[in-house]
Amino acid sequence: MIETFNTGETQETLRNDYNPDGSVLRRAQLRLLDMAIYLQETAKKIGVPCRLDGGNVLGALRHGGFIPWDDDIDMVVSQKDFKRLCDYLKAHPHPQYVLQDNDTDPGFYKEWACLRDLKSENRSHEANNSENRHVHEAQKYRGLHIDIFPYEGYMIPWLQHLAAKLSVNVNLKFAGRHPILAQISYKFLHHIVFPSFRWIGRIFGNPDLYMHSYGAWFYEQNPRRCMIPHKDIVFEGYTFEGPADPDELCRIAYGNYMDLPPKDKRDRHKVDVIFK
Repeated sequence: MIETFNTGETQETLRNDYNPDGSVLRRAQLRLLDMAIYLQETAKKIGVPCRLDGGNVLGALRHGGFIPWDDDIDMVVSQKDFKRLCDYLKAHPHPQYVLQDNDTDPGFYKEWACLRDLKSENRSHEANNSENRHVHEAQKYRGLHIDIFPYEGYMIPWLQHLAAKLSVNVNLKFAGRHPILAQISYKFLHHIVFPSFRWIGRIFGNPDLYMHSYGAWFYEQNPRRCMIPHKDIVFEGYTFEGPADPDELCRIAYGNYMDLPPKDKRDRHKVDVIFK
């Protein structure tokens, strides 16, 4: 029996409309899938639990893989393991993929890292004077990417909102326009402010409240029981690590996640992908 979504669409019609075989989007998705396989294999090799996050968990449950209109993969690791994974990826470079953080790319001011593809390029079609365009063009590496986010317990939600606002402002106001000020601000937040927030969280925070680490631009609050231990999840026919309770994780983030959003609410990234 063919599953029909609330909009009357099926998996087949979605594939035909958004990411048919051979399309640029499908090629991008398959490149990202290769990168995710490499990233998880590397993490397992050094004993770092690394799992799919966000819309990829939703996609795995609802579509068996990518959300048809999405060109994104997010993965998360524990904050205590984040630096070890990043350091290993930088010390053992892949011939086609590079770990992007502020060490490898001085124009990158985020509190997470990216695994970037060197044989593709995201070309923004945001307005030339837009803040997002300046953020994009400040970066050395602009290929297809997987975001690698640290997450942790003992979080204090209002402090995370403040941390995210500070990080967003450094990126949107300074990146590509005031590089020296951007670098100084990033270092101050990264080495002094956010560690201080983490120290406060260890005293006053809830050990069972998990969020993306301070400075990430996400605010979902998840109970420990739905985050760890990781549980296998199938994505595009491959087995990845996923959250302990993917259903609860998706309900917290998306509500009734098995329903499709209206067509005009389907978020498509404002970039064109060029393959080299």
